[in-house]
Amino acid sequence: MDKAFRNTSIFIVLIIFGVQWGFYHPYTSQFPKFVNQTNIIHIHGFLLMSWLCLLVIQPFLISTGRIQLHRTIGKSAWVLGPLIILFLFLIGRSSFNRHMGEVPMEDAYRDIVLDMRGWISFAIFWSLAMIKRKNSAAHMRYMIATGILGIGPGFGRGLIFSGGMDIGPALTITDIVALSIVGVLMTYDVLHKKDYKPWLTVFTVLLVGAILWQIRDTAAWQSFAKTYAGLLS
Repeated sequence: MDKAFRNTSIFIVLIIFGVQWGFYHPYTSQFPKFVNQTNIIHIHGFLLMSWLCLLVIQPFLISTGRIQLHRTIGKSAWVLGPLIILFLFLIGRSSFNRHMGEVPMEDAYRDIVLDMRGWISFAIFWSLAMIKRKNSAAHMRYMIATGILGIGPGFGRGLIFSGGMDIGPALTITDIVALSIVGVLMTYDVLHKKDYKPWLTVFTVLLVGAILWQIRDTAAWQSFAKTYAGLLS
């Protein structure tokens, strides 16, 4: 079990590197002037990096036997989680309102899927992690899932800005990567007769998000997004 916690910390560190790679060109490289970056974006970035750091520290504390400190620091998740959900929504609303008038409405409605699935997926995984906090195995899996959500925004932007890839295939690739990682972890639990249901839940949520991205240009999505946009005005 200690090895699993250490591996979790290493895995999240790799995601942090991916996030920094992806956000270097559109955000970090602008330090300290940050052209056209709002306070909402700064707070959003600070909250998410704090969360990823928490995901590194907490498994490390367990692997080194500092359980009480783990529990004390873990209380911050009750504050960080809701704030992240709120600012993920605010970022989506800000992005949509900023794009109105700059791009065709069909494109604005299409891009809603990214922000919407982000905050909803995080809300689901965070809520389940908190509900299952006394079940360490399930709790750990849902917490890892919140970190896996960073693969799309981080590595996706890296493929776009550094690899010159269009947003469509870039995020399709990161969706496949995230689903593959969860699929491997779920298969491991099945083969070792562990509770695979948390990973099955995570896989299902990510799969729904991936499907929504693939149908972003359909009339069905455009109709739904138009209605959802009412929350963003």
